[in-house]
Amino acid sequence: MSASSQDSLAAAPAQTTNRPHPPSRCSGWRVPNPLASLDPILKRDKADILFIAANVALVAFDLIDWPIAALMLASHAMARSRHKVLQAVAEVAEEAG
Repeated sequence: MSASSQDSLAAAPAQTTNRPHPPSRCSGWRVPNPLASLDPILKRDKADILFIAANVALVAFDLIDWPIAALMLASHAMARSRHKVLQAVAEVAEEAG
């Protein structure tokens, strides 16, 4: 580089713009709402929420081990779903009868 080009580079301030960066190709993606995964839990009966909370409390106070609590919660969920299926079958039979 010649001396005159070095002087011109030193004299010229760095050019910056206040324009925002162009949108990236990922700008259309949305972050999923983590609270949406809680909808099935929040739509439960008060008795179900109380049962879940009681199991969590029993595990927290080391009164039962967590695998036992998981087994109790799984069996409770299966019993509730079977109860709902039996209720639906009973309603259909009642309407047909």
